[in-house]
Amino acid sequence: MEASTAMMVLTAVLAYLLWFKFMARSLGGPRVWPLLGSLPGLIHNVNRMHDWISDNLRTSGGTYQTCIFAIPFLSRKQGLVTVTCDPKNIEHILKARFDNYPKGPNWQAVFHDLLGEGIFNSDGDTWLFQRKTAALEFTTRTLRQAMARWVSRAIKYRFCPILETAQLKAKPVDLQDLLLRITFDNICGLAFGKDPQTLSLDLPENGFALAFDRATEATLQRFILPRLIWKLKKCFGLGMEVTMSRSLEHIDDYLSDIINTRKLELASREQGGTPHDDLLSRFMKKKESYSDKFLQHVALNFILAGRDTSSVALSWFFWLVTKNPKVEEKILIEICTVLMETRGNDVSKWVDEPLVFEEVDRLIYLKAALSETLSGGCIVAPPPDGGARSPCGTENVIDTVHEVWADGQCAPKRA
Repeated sequence: MEASTAMMVLTAVLAYLLWFKFMARSLGGPRVWPLLGSLPGLIHNVNRMHDWISDNLRTSGGTYQTCIFAIPFLSRKQGLVTVTCDPKNIEHILKARFDNYPKGPNWQAVFHDLLGEGIFNSDGDTWLFQRKTAALEFTTRTLRQAMARWVSRAIKYRFCPILETAQLKAKPVDLQDLLLRITFDNICGLAFGKDPQTLSLDLPENGFALAFDRATEATLQRFILPRLIWKLKKCFGLGMEVTMSRSLEHIDDYLSDIINTRKLELASREQGGTPHDDLLSRFMKKKESYSDKFLQHVALNFILAGRDTSSVALSWFFWLVTKNPKVEEKILIEICTVLMETRGNDVSKWVDEPLVFEEVDRLIYLKAALSETLSGGCIVAPPPDGGARSPCGTENVIDTVHEVWADGQCAPKRA
């Protein structure tokens, strides 16, 4: 009996090792361990996640497939992850065959507590409806109104005074923090018509912004762990799941107050009150009746879309421009040329008000410089066949690699 049991165990181990060897041969990127897959490397590099992924992309030719945990029958459906920075693959996933790459149950489970059925966490008709409604909010006309109402006012009365004060006192400023604050204020204005004023002279802490950051961090940490593990942590209230719960409670209270106030304002609008054209109001004006929780998730999804993306891109832009004085000079010459044509030769009038939409629209070289900042591409040649196959159930990750320019040069003229 003992001999037969030992033989069965030995056979199972040998069968697993044979399966693991065959499976590992088709993978690239980080080292894959029996049972644990690439999870040890992921945990070891958690504090340098983006650099680690970029290193793996560099050595793998721009696309690789790995396995988070190597368990037969589960690895293909829940463990395989394809990571790519190849522009052709990105276009295929995000444009050409977008319908073939839904978020999937694992992604949706991770983000559900924070994003619910918002546009970043939904598929099919739910996603399409939110996209169409949002498209009405982000038209040229509404963006011009938003620029006048939110952006220009924040630049004139808060952003510039902070920089001027720092200049007079010869004190350094954290530009990325300022950009994060101004983009947060602006996207909150666009999303639900309220300015949290995180960008003020005293740079106050904002409870909603802090709760949103903590909830986002806790959500992203779920990706590191297998689904069963983070669900157990959530069930027993362990680790970052405690932070998640408290942060979501704060977010819920904040947005509930806004939604309840907006309902009263929209009701008064029918009797001649102040109109609202923010994203939240557009959804609330629809004939369909949506729950408060759904409306909260709609707002949170668009805050996530417009906050860090814009601020980080602008931070990169200013940092890269300072490293390329010739580009900076050309940008300044173009701005001065446009202002001279629109506001005359009196330099004092140039700084009275921030640039309006029509003036910004004429800054061709500046647009090219911004496009160059966003044009991060894979610095290594992709495999001839376009990369690894992505079976049904595989999670796909798009990375923006570790260097902004393939040749290390800032050249807006090619944008």
